[in-house]
Amino acid sequence: MVERKVLNDQFVQHTGPGISVSYYITNVLAIGANFRYYSPFNNDSSFNGQVRRAARVAVPLNEYEWGASLDFNYVFAYGKFAGVGDFIFEYDAYVLGGVGALSTRPIAVIDPDNRNFTYKPKLAFDAGIGLRIFLSRWFAVNVAVKDYIYPEKLESLTVDEVTPANQSTWLSKSSSLTNNVELQTGFSIFVPFSFDYRLPK
Repeated sequence: MVERKVLNDQFVQHTGPGISVSYYITNVLAIGANFRYYSPFNNDSSFNGQVRRAARVAVPLNEYEWGASLDFNYVFAYGKFAGVGDFIFEYDAYVLGGVGALSTRPIAVIDPDNRNFTYKPKLAFDAGIGLRIFLSRWFAVNVAVKDYIYPEKLESLTVDEVTPANQSTWLSKSSSLTNNVELQTGFSIFVPFSFDYRLPK
């Protein structure tokens, strides 16, 4: 289980659980799939409402429903360091990248009385770097920073006064390339739990 928190959106917090499964093709190269679920945890900052009421200025916002991706990850460094007492910790550092989908929708802030948006998945590319610290041969704590890059359509800043319910006027005409930078923390479990090295004769 992994907790994921968006770092670069000061208006809405997108925190949520996730899970990933990876298969190591070699000792340093793995392919994996992951799934994240944000929907109940989107949190529109109270600061946004205060600004809208006081200054009558609104910023287009969006929220996430879920995300999924297929990634390759490569361990580029590994080693050991002294821990508490005589305990020796092993670690590895890795880079990863892949492609997947991110389901998002705008939050109606410009014209909330008439607009109501639905979630739609978008193609998303991702890249990141992470670190794992092993507490045993099969259990590790990990932390990673990952950037999901995808095209987003935000709510239109203009309102059609004649037909405000016309859905074709609700979104901006062009998409903007969005970087969703996440801090991911969690645990890694390796199977099988025990193994023996097979050495050449």
